[in-house]
Amino acid sequence: MSRISKRTLSKVTAKYLAAKSLREIERLAGRRRIPMKKRKGQLLRVPRTWQKWELALIGTAPDGTVARKIGRTVISVRKKRYSLGMPCVPLVKPWTPDEIALLGKLPDREIARRVGRDYKTVHYMRTQLGIPNDAGLIRFWTKAEDRLLGTAPDKEIARQLNRSFNSVFLRRQHLGIPSANPNYRLWMKVEDKLLGRYSDEDVAKRLKRSVLSVRHRRVKLGIALPNPKVRDWTKAEDGLLGTMRDEELARKLNRPKMGVMLRRQRLKIPVFSSLRKKWTNADDQWFAKISNTEIAQRLGLTLSAVQNRRFRLGISLPIS
Repeated sequence: MSRISKRTLSKVTAKYLAAKSLREIERLAGRRRIPMKKRKGQLLRVPRTWQKWELALIGTAPDGTVARKIGRTVISVRKKRYSLGMPCVPLVKPWTPDEIALLGKLPDREIARRVGRDYKTVHYMRTQLGIPNDAGLIRFWTKAEDRLLGTAPDKEIARQLNRSFNSVFLRRQHLGIPSANPNYRLWMKVEDKLLGRYSDEDVAKRLKRSVLSVRHRRVKLGIALPNPKVRDWTKAEDGLLGTMRDEELARKLNRPKMGVMLRRQRLKIPVFSSLRKKWTNADDQWFAKISNTEIAQRLGLTLSAVQNRRFRLGISLPIS
């Protein structure tokens, strides 16, 4: 085996490397640098040494908040706070004696607005301490306030008492006090006679009242509308159910098909069929004498039809 000279080896190596890319050559030489993936957005370059403005923020807010402000990790901020001997700032600021003294004396929403807390937080704290809500938004009515009801329109009374219009209206209705509205007209007996004779819209036009007022008065007196869309079923109409198809009966009675079907189902009347046999008294007498199979053969019916008829009549099978 002949020895390969260094010059020949260098030529072969140079030829081999000439066919490779720079990236492949760096990989073969073990000097390839793997580039780091660039993150989206601009990262805050934080020096390793802590700055004075960073140290001034530690202890003024929770560690997570401080970490977001200065661009460091929460663990780094926590370790630095430990080394400085600073206490931890809770996520929820503690209640002061002055804030606790307000609980129950003002509505929870008003306390939340004053102390800068959430309404649910104030409500939870008051409930945990067992403090009743004596200063709720609901105010009890006094005798002096009740005497004012009806002396002026409800809107004016609401402004005088610093209450809502609905509160004054409902309180006056509850006590049965008539309204002092100058635009309100009492109902006359002559006007009541028109209710039910015409539609609410026609009565409102004739009396120059609102449709809502007419409807409310008619419902209060228990007067039905004229020509209602829903007609009451008569005994004669009920007797026709099941004697013909629902479509035919609907056309005959001038009713919708769905109304006829629902009425028939409500009365438990079977649907009409031309194949259904009308049972007579003579047919029913066989149930006490012979079995269902023999009745089906004699009358030319199915066994299930005979069994259903026996069940309806409540007659037990004869003992053979």
